[in-house]
Amino acid sequence: MKKYLMILILFTLFISAKTFTKIEFDGDVDIITGEFDRATLLKVCHIEYPPIYKFWKSDPTFESEQIDDFVENLENYAYSVGYYRAKINSKTHNNKIILYINIGEAIRVKSISMDNEFKRFALLEKGKRFRTKDFTQTKRKITRHLEENGYPTYKMEAKAFVNRDRPYQVDINISIDKGKKYYFGKTEVNNSSNMDDKLITEQIFYEEGELYDISKVEESYDNIYRLGVFEKIKVKADFNKSSEVAPLNIILKEGETKEFASMLGYDTDEGARGGAEYIDHNFFGNLREFKVGAKIAEKGYRAYTGFYDPRVIRPLIGDFSFRNELSYQNWEYNGYNEGLTVERVTLGKKFVNLDHFFGFQLEYNEIESDNGMILDGSYLINSLFYRLVIDKRDSLMDAKNGYYTSLYIEKAMKQLASEIDYLKILAEGRYIKQLEPMVFAIKVRLGRLSQETPVFKHFFAGGAMSNRGYEYRDLGLHYHGDAIGGVGLIDTSLEGRYYLSENFSVVGFMDSSTISQEVDKFEDDWYRSYGMGMRYLSIIGPLRFDIGFQEDGDFALHLGIGQVF
Repeated sequence: MKKYLMILILFTLFISAKTFTKIEFDGDVDIITGEFDRATLLKVCHIEYPPIYKFWKSDPTFESEQIDDFVENLENYAYSVGYYRAKINSKTHNNKIILYINIGEAIRVKSISMDNEFKRFALLEKGKRFRTKDFTQTKRKITRHLEENGYPTYKMEAKAFVNRDRPYQVDINISIDKGKKYYFGKTEVNNSSNMDDKLITEQIFYEEGELYDISKVEESYDNIYRLGVFEKIKVKADFNKSSEVAPLNIILKEGETKEFASMLGYDTDEGARGGAEYIDHNFFGNLREFKVGAKIAEKGYRAYTGFYDPRVIRPLIGDFSFRNELSYQNWEYNGYNEGLTVERVTLGKKFVNLDHFFGFQLEYNEIESDNGMILDGSYLINSLFYRLVIDKRDSLMDAKNGYYTSLYIEKAMKQLASEIDYLKILAEGRYIKQLEPMVFAIKVRLGRLSQETPVFKHFFAGGAMSNRGYEYRDLGLHYHGDAIGGVGLIDTSLEGRYYLSENFSVVGFMDSSTISQEVDKFEDDWYRSYGMGMRYLSIIGPLRFDIGFQEDGDFALHLGIGQVF
């Protein structure tokens, strides 16, 4: 009898278990974006569809026993955004799960009790809807303020008294004991790596005697982490209650410093591309770096090697960095092919709290062309250069705030045995600002050559990172079908980015450029384009698609990785 009963139970479970291929949300659901849009509800239910670029992966399927978990997750989420009377119902139809959401009445904040000193950090307002996220963020903002202003040993008691009956409301009570005010003491470095302590202490952002600020500790940690040689980094402050001075201990353990990386990608400027690179981040110690690599693309190939020493000491001038780079590339441009050998020596020096780079560059160009405007032949160019970069963006992958400026000056001189003589200046500025849910960005590039040069030294515009209504380096005057660039450049871009979800956004842009054919005369035509695009933030960076339209209706498509700003 027990045997048949077990068979019956198993058979019942088997026929009751069913696989579904679709899931649908109904009721109080936001159509495009909001707290109850489809993307948010899928995330709440821990349902993940493969991104567009992973086309080989199939969509998820669902089992009937998962439905109760979906309902519970959605109810908990509704409570967290202030809908404590939300009801979630489920039903199935063929291969589809339907989850019906009724959020009900929102619970409101009745009162907020906290010290006047901290009320400016409150994200909750009397009479407004109570959201758990606002309550948590209020506590975090207060905590951050205390830790950045000398009170790391604070005590906080924060409570939200929720009354689900009538009156349907929440009372907030936050009490804070700031504790003792602390200042930075001495820093001790326990370093097991093959590296001088001074290279580490140079990364410390705070100074002894300053008011304790957790953000400066974090920035110091990030600076040390970016050195790329430590597998363990621990920064510990000793808050001795008998003293207002907090000494710090930095414990470091060196990790694997050698790495081999391979690269695959595609963009409309270079086409399909791949490459490999070997780097030793602590070559014979003291953060010396050695690397060698190669890159192959549809346009050609490039091989390179380099050595970097971050700290060379010389009398009188003090510390400076040294970098030596040697590369060869064979590349196909519109109108000509270029075989280019470059030897570059760069010295870096921090001055007025900015990093300045200057050095010597040797270039040997071999040009092959069937265009009469672009002369065949070989060119030896020796030049001195200066470079300054200030990067204050909040992210290199997907910046939402900050600015970036760069200046590059290159002077080729016959006194250095150069076959041509010119001065080349290229300046760039970017500004990015978030005004939720939008991000706005502007970029300006200005270029100037002091005299006419061979075409391969000209400025060019057009492409995925320039004027997007045009193909790569295809904007401006053409000779026998090939763009020839110019001796002056103004290249501007304005973009608005709207986030439909955390990882997906759409953009609208306007680009405008002019290329001058005469030195210091910007009287040539302006080329404008308008367009739109999409961004998906993947683990390798933002996947980018843009379509730009010229004023005459022609257009260009651009695919790539990384933001234009």
